Amino acid sequence: MGTTGWIIVAVVVLVAVALAAWLVTQQRRKKQHQHAEHLREEAHAHASEVPEAQVRAQETAAQAERARLEAERAQQQAREAEVAATQQQAVTEDKMRTADAVDPRVDTSSTDYTPGHGTGTSTTADPVDGSARHRGDAGETPRT
Repeated sequence: MGTTGWIIVAVVVLVAVALAAWLVTQQRRKKQHQHAEHLREEAHAHASEVPEAQVRAQETAAQAERARLEAERAQQQAREAEVAATQQQAVTEDKMRTADAVDPRVDTSSTDYTPGHGTGTSTTADPVDGSARHRGDAGETPRT
């Protein structure tokens, strides 16, 4: 085979290699296109779920807001109830102090005086049986 024959063989080989490379490239592009179409189909399938997910998210956010507002209302009611209880306690204590101040058996000047616990805070031992008697307790029923 002469030089011309080798050139022809080389050209044929180069054309065959170029054709094979072109075919491989085309095949790869076709697979990439198919893969892209598959991904698009999946995206479209999931796209129909997006509005439902958005609605669920909005409903959940609305529920959370309602719960937050209800919690705020409950906290406000608890604060109001606490204030009312404190006021009631103050009124009760004031009445007890007034009652203790009027009661001759209660020593309101004592260092251990506590409102409402004042009926007979001073105790003396009964010389006969040793039992404790409250001052002013001569057989009387204590007032409460």
